[in-house]
Amino acid sequence: MNSMAVRSALAKPLHLASFWLGHALRRAKATRCARILMYHHISSGDVSVEEFQAHLELLRNEFEPVSFGELLDRLTTNSLSGDEIVITFDDGVRNNFRVSWPLLREQNVPATFFVCPGLIDSGEWIWRRELRARLELLQPAELRRLAQVVRGSGATVEDLMQRAKELSYRVRREFQASVAARTQQFEPTSAQIDEFAPMTWPQLLELDPRLITIGSHTSTHPILSGLPEDFLETEIAGSRTMLEQKLGREVDLFCFPNGEHDELAMKLVRETYRAAVTTRQALVTSRADLFSLPRVPAGDTRALFLRRLHRPTA
Repeated sequence: MNSMAVRSALAKPLHLASFWLGHALRRAKATRCARILMYHHISSGDVSVEEFQAHLELLRNEFEPVSFGELLDRLTTNSLSGDEIVITFDDGVRNNFRVSWPLLREQNVPATFFVCPGLIDSGEWIWRRELRARLELLQPAELRRLAQVVRGSGATVEDLMQRAKELSYRVRREFQASVAARTQQFEPTSAQIDEFAPMTWPQLLELDPRLITIGSHTSTHPILSGLPEDFLETEIAGSRTMLEQKLGREVDLFCFPNGEHDELAMKLVRETYRAAVTTRQALVTSRADLFSLPRVPAGDTRALFLRRLHRPTA
């Protein structure tokens, strides 16, 4: 067994020991930086309801959960305490309304939901969710044929998902259509709809603005690098306009899909929003760029969650 494999095998028991001995919490509290937590949905396959409840209780007892706007105010006035925690949810799926929102309301903890308004009226899923669900229906021989079509280096579902992210927007749409043609039997389950279908406008309107901030995650969740300016205008500025018109509230926060962008996309975001988050894993310091704010993936166990509060890349 090589050294990397040894470290990986030892990591989980060491995390657990650190958690139960209280070392992880002490380290987290001694690390005087703000954190922006990143969630997607609350379910057994991601972060369970029980774990999320435990996260909220720990954050209320040991740190200071604040709204995204409050964090930005403190950043711009150089008044961070180092205890601030901001909770964010990407993708704006129905699970956020049905599961996350009631738990946040019960604990009186603020959060930000980043949503894709262009998907709401159609009910379409974020492309990578549906593509993965369809690919998982295919036999190995069909996956190999698809890999040849897109010149992929591997033919597993994971290989093809990674290749899809690397394709241009036009070619990726053609690839999606090819997969859809091969999986006409695809019928999402009620659990999949809850986890991946977008919230409806009435559901978004029910969210209390005193606790839930709404941000844009683009209009339809494309990867922004390399897109033409008119397309970017629709995805970046157009999504803000649509959300504000439909919800009657200000939307001044943005989340980059997959954390990716190029110079033009960043320029448009800086011109349109107050701040933006990425998927870069780090803590928030007083010197943070407001349009490239890092986040901390929440983790599916309390041991990993606490470790990431002081070591986000764990």
